[in-house]
Amino acid sequence: MDSVINAALGKEKFDLVIQNIKLVNLFTKEIYDSEIGIKTGVISHVSHPTDEPLEGYKYYDGKGKYAIPGLIDTHIHIESTMMTPSNLSNAIVPRGTTTLACDPHEIANVMGVEGVQYMLESSEGLPLDVRVLAPSCVPAVPGLETAGADLYAKDIEVMLGWERVQGLGEIMDFEGLFSGHDRVKDIVDVGKKKDVFIQGHAPSMIGRRLSAYLNSGVESDHETSFKWEAEYKIRAGMVLECRESSIVHDMPTLVPVLKKFGYPENTTICTDDREPDDLLREGHIDHVIRTGIREGADPIELVKMATLNAAKLLRLQDRGVLMPGKRADLVLLNDLVEFEIDEVFVQGEMVSRKGSMIKRSESMVHPVEIKNTVKINRPIDEDLFKIEANGKTAVVNVIAFNPEKHIVTERQEEELPIINGSIDISNHKDLCTLAVIERHGRTDNISIAFVKNFGIEHGAVASTVAHDSHNLVVIGKNLKDMVIAANEVIEANGGIICVENGKRTGGVELPIAGLISPKPIKELAVDTHGLKNAIMHLGINTVSPIIQVAAFALPVVPEIRLTDKGLVDVHKQEFIPTIISIKK
Repeated sequence: MDSVINAALGKEKFDLVIQNIKLVNLFTKEIYDSEIGIKTGVISHVSHPTDEPLEGYKYYDGKGKYAIPGLIDTHIHIESTMMTPSNLSNAIVPRGTTTLACDPHEIANVMGVEGVQYMLESSEGLPLDVRVLAPSCVPAVPGLETAGADLYAKDIEVMLGWERVQGLGEIMDFEGLFSGHDRVKDIVDVGKKKDVFIQGHAPSMIGRRLSAYLNSGVESDHETSFKWEAEYKIRAGMVLECRESSIVHDMPTLVPVLKKFGYPENTTICTDDREPDDLLREGHIDHVIRTGIREGADPIELVKMATLNAAKLLRLQDRGVLMPGKRADLVLLNDLVEFEIDEVFVQGEMVSRKGSMIKRSESMVHPVEIKNTVKINRPIDEDLFKIEANGKTAVVNVIAFNPEKHIVTERQEEELPIINGSIDISNHKDLCTLAVIERHGRTDNISIAFVKNFGIEHGAVASTVAHDSHNLVVIGKNLKDMVIAANEVIEANGGIICVENGKRTGGVELPIAGLISPKPIKELAVDTHGLKNAIMHLGINTVSPIIQVAAFALPVVPEIRLTDKGLVDVHKQEFIPTIISIKK
């Protein structure tokens, strides 16, 4: 630190002086000509237009570009990008992201503590500073599903002592919290005792329930999709993590609220779930900011949300603003309104220019990456996907999909014929078969249900990406194709595969925990784009077919879901029967 102070006093030269820049001052909201003097990776001095030129060992000409701090994503699941941390770093650092907070509850639901360790170890030493939030809900709802592991307060307490573990990941089991369930209550209490950041998950929550949630120690929410909800949460003091993901596009709704309240400090920006082809085509946090600008938001205010506000939320006091004493993580933009990024510096070293890494991060093979986590011991055949019954007809609960509401489903009843000892949907074009098979080798459970209005006219999709326990989900109109798709996923040690008329038409193999590919983004984006087209060709009409298939097993999103243990009424958090009644 002495050298940083001495450089500021002019007693030592700066290691690097970035000259000829337009500083975006997040405190005063001004833009003015400046220079930045960097010493040992730290900003030592930021000049005012009337100051003398700075003297350094090296100089870099900013050519009149806008200088902002490195961008921070306050909530992302790396597993949803389907990339290893090193490949993700290569993909998003050129987009201006230098820090993120990831909740690895996807891989933790498969591999437990070992999965969290993988995220930390495989992200060591990257230009991208990966901060981990200890996953609080593994599984999301105990008793309703079978995950690959179960994490308790004692596990979380250990994790919170690890380097780069920044706090508690999203508390999804708010019903358990409100009901005083020991597991989630004990986990939150550990977070409060350690005085760490506790991230929330509170869709449509307002009123007394929101106050109860905030009283528990939760600070933020990224599930806000309605104007009335956003206004209530901001007024209540909750930090609004404004989200723009691959499936949920909240910024157009939230920008008017941000403007109304003058861009309050309790707002940040996040991406949550971002798929490879979307990342490659549109970007990361830079895309969220551009989306906000198109909706009429002030660029400087959006930058402040994605830097200074984000750093405060995550308790990262050493970054988030271009001022003396902070990490020299900074981005140079050709245009602030178009948000066109050129150079990216991390701790005073230029790591990216013109959209490309100067030195790419290379993946080291980690033991987790060669471990098979798809452990299904039963044979997969057509009989496995049939709902057996004796009688003439059966009244069944079905999962009704509404394309206008994205992930949200509704419970409906259907009376269906029974043919040859099983319920038959062959004459119901609006119905398809959904199966969830436990794939962690713990129970061999399988559950079957019917989905209405999902749009599948033929073929099938099988996936080990199935939030949040990530069992094997198979959905289709044709049982033969369902069998082929499921077996191909098992053979690949995980992934998402689409089959039509007995042939594979698209797929992404994800051999790392059934969630992640070793491929770089350019190759992976081709695979995911082709997979989406193949799924859509089956007749599915949804904005994000991959996540939509994955969400049918998620028992924390209303109204009805299927886990490996059976149909779940999400509001009541209890099982309901597939077959309601049978007519003999």
